[in-house]
Amino acid sequence: MSVPTALEDYHKQLIQYFLHDGAYNEKEMIDLVNALRDRYELKIKIKDEIRILTNNFLPLINKHINQYGIEIKQVISEEHENDIYFVCIQNFKPQFVKMDCSYTEKEAAVFEKLLELIITSDEKCVAPREVFEAILSNDLKMTQKEFSETMTRFHRDKWIESGPHNTVILHARTILEMQSFIMDTYRDFIYNCQICTRLLIRGLNCSNSSCDIHMHRSCAVRYFLRLSNSTSNSTTRKTAYPCPVCKQEWNKNDVANILKANNINEQNNMEQSNETVHKKQRTSKTNDHHNNTNNRSIRSTHRQLMNESDDDDD
Repeated sequence: MSVPTALEDYHKQLIQYFLHDGAYNEKEMIDLVNALRDRYELKIKIKDEIRILTNNFLPLINKHINQYGIEIKQVISEEHENDIYFVCIQNFKPQFVKMDCSYTEKEAAVFEKLLELIITSDEKCVAPREVFEAILSNDLKMTQKEFSETMTRFHRDKWIESGPHNTVILHARTILEMQSFIMDTYRDFIYNCQICTRLLIRGLNCSNSSCDIHMHRSCAVRYFLRLSNSTSNSTTRKTAYPCPVCKQEWNKNDVANILKANNINEQNNMEQSNETVHKKQRTSKTNDHHNNTNNRSIRSTHRQLMNESDDDDD
């Protein structure tokens, strides 16, 4: 499809969606682009939605909205390396209460305490019960029901997501949008990914206690796959995955889990792709059947009219 230089109606509609909801996962984004395609009759092929979005839509949209201090970015979950999100962020504001005026001061206080407890913990996650107890100890008056509803909203709006063992962790949206605030406030509790150099809260770390190297899970996938591909093509196949800095062998369980998750994701994508093709084929066959039925009906009606005409002539 041609690339416009001015914002079209479908661009403006997409901006409105982001301003309202703030963030979408990849599936939600595909559904949204498909809805725009159908509504505005855009020439976007099936399975090409994300490429069109990232290469055509977002660069143009961001060019127009950057002057207002907002931008739409793509980000990958720290906990689930195959989960991709598209987030509308504000380029200026260090505090959560300024990020979304729809939250009350009490809700903002809950989130700030939640943020603190997660980032300062060793595992970078926290049980909701600990958060509730912490805000009560800070003399913040809130019932269990109010707290539960607030946490549900944080989940829904993609500020937090479920972590291991019934805990919550920071969503990719939070890490991206509150990056400046987190880096200024919690510098001693955070890391930078060795591969992409971006902010990292939860990820993988080198098994060498004297090596302070950390990687996003998504970056680790690319790193381990690159090593795996290079060794599979060599005559002497290696079994170790060294740290990119100290060269000590990386934790084998980490490597196995990362590569296994990546293989499962590739299989799921292939199955979804095949299902999409089969669905299109079934739809095409159904349409052909309807067309053939309609054609037979038309021919039958035509013959009937011709016979009636012959009878009238007699």
